[in-house]
Amino acid sequence: MLDRVLVQSGRLLGTSSSRIAGRSIGIGVRAIGTTANASGSAKPAEPSGKVNESSTAAMEFKQQHPRVLRRLPRVDAGPSAAEQAVSNILYNTPIAPKLQTERHILDCLAQDEPGVLARVTGIMAARGFNIDTLVASKTEVPGLSRMTLVLKGPAIVMEQAKKQLEDLVPIWAVLDYSRTRIIERESLLVKVSILRQPSDGATAPADSEEDAPLSDAAFVDSQERLHSLKQLADLFKGQILDVAHNTAVVSLNAKSDRIDAFLKLVRPFGILEAVRSGIMAMPRSGNVTMFESERNVSHATIDHDDAPDLSNLPPS
Repeated sequence: MLDRVLVQSGRLLGTSSSRIAGRSIGIGVRAIGTTANASGSAKPAEPSGKVNESSTAAMEFKQQHPRVLRRLPRVDAGPSAAEQAVSNILYNTPIAPKLQTERHILDCLAQDEPGVLARVTGIMAARGFNIDTLVASKTEVPGLSRMTLVLKGPAIVMEQAKKQLEDLVPIWAVLDYSRTRIIERESLLVKVSILRQPSDGATAPADSEEDAPLSDAAFVDSQERLHSLKQLADLFKGQILDVAHNTAVVSLNAKSDRIDAFLKLVRPFGILEAVRSGIMAMPRSGNVTMFESERNVSHATIDHDDAPDLSNLPPS
């Protein structure tokens, strides 16, 4: 029994001593490998290909490789830079296409009451229309007024303005003469000087000297100028309504373009005053109607064969 116990204890002591010796050998090998790597005599171990799962690996990497932020170039935000930016935006922005403007002639039949004219012009002003001429007067029917408006603008916006005018309570109807065969006339009263205009170095006569008698030479010259003005008015079928020793008043009733041409011709005489009435329009006579749909309506005919015999009706 004693021999067996000694043998087993010897075996245990041998196993433990071998384990201790193996561990000491491993530690020595690791120390030798570390010393060799530090001295640079041995190659470093190749990576195993596995990602390090340590949570502090990213922090260690960032500490070892600090990121240097590069500063952006500074931009001068002074007034010159702002002006340059606005100029670039204005010049590089494409221009919006302009709507085609047309000449429109509207004729409004309205009730003769206060405030109608202001409401009509207010609608046109809200739509951005600039009224060229406006003629308002009474008609042959008591209580009914007629307003003729001439303006320029896009056709689409004009249709919306016409609908708003028709919605007004005092407006009976709105007629569009833009594409209708019409007769248009405008009246003009212009006061023209028949005296020779003073030169650049001379001074004009004072107001107190207007009624002073003219000299013989000035009177003859004024009559010649009056004769020339009368010939010019006759070419345009105008009339001289008033004559004084220094002025003359001419009346003209024609289209707008003829009135513009007449004013250009009498401007060398010296225009003192000019009054224009505005365009008055009226559709021409003929088979032209404002409502084209009425022309296409076929009138119903009565078949006299199916009509009842009046002799069979009871006496009235």
